[in-house]
Amino acid sequence: MGRRIYFSMTATFAFSAALVGLPAHAGSATTGATTGITTASTTSAACNPKFAPYGLIGDRWRASGGENSAYGCPTRAEYGFTTNKARRQDFENGQIGWSPTLGPKAMIRAYRTRGKANFQWGPTGRDWDYFEVRYAFNNGPVKKYKVKRRDAWNGAFSMHPGGPGPDPLGCSHSDGSPCGFAHYFSVRGCDNTGVFQAGSECGGWSIPGRL
Repeated sequence: MGRRIYFSMTATFAFSAALVGLPAHAGSATTGATTGITTASTTSAACNPKFAPYGLIGDRWRASGGENSAYGCPTRAEYGFTTNKARRQDFENGQIGWSPTLGPKAMIRAYRTRGKANFQWGPTGRDWDYFEVRYAFNNGPVKKYKVKRRDAWNGAFSMHPGGPGPDPLGCSHSDGSPCGFAHYFSVRGCDNTGVFQAGSECGGWSIPGRL
């Protein structure tokens, strides 16, 4: 079946998180495909042990290279959400989250590397025909993109770090540091349905990843 990436404007959305207790996944082992994203740079000092990643998030972080990965060191302890069982942790250069709406062991990952803002997810726990990514930049309008699956259980999406459009925004402070534009990503799996597969049925949205 043919697949094309597209987008449409929708309403602006926001996300909120609140700290909760330890999650059900705390002692679990990662399953499914793991993508290594270790970078050439290294971290000179060990990460703060107070924020040491554990469970599925810790497994994914260590499999990607730990403190020497594209994520870098954690900047806060793992936290949860008031509206679902999902968990997420912030790192120097991205986020890793557990999103059970995508599957019992499904992880979402957001990080910067190779000049792009990257968003990955999986394993989903089931075989979807395609994925729909919901994306917003710098608190702007939400766009939706239809994305081919990378394989039966995983997917990926990337965006220019300065945002979408033919002329991405560029900005830096006087010391050369970035201005901190915010990328928000969320994803769900969808199946083609109906006559000529003209319709679609989709699962629930993942928790967002942000940069």
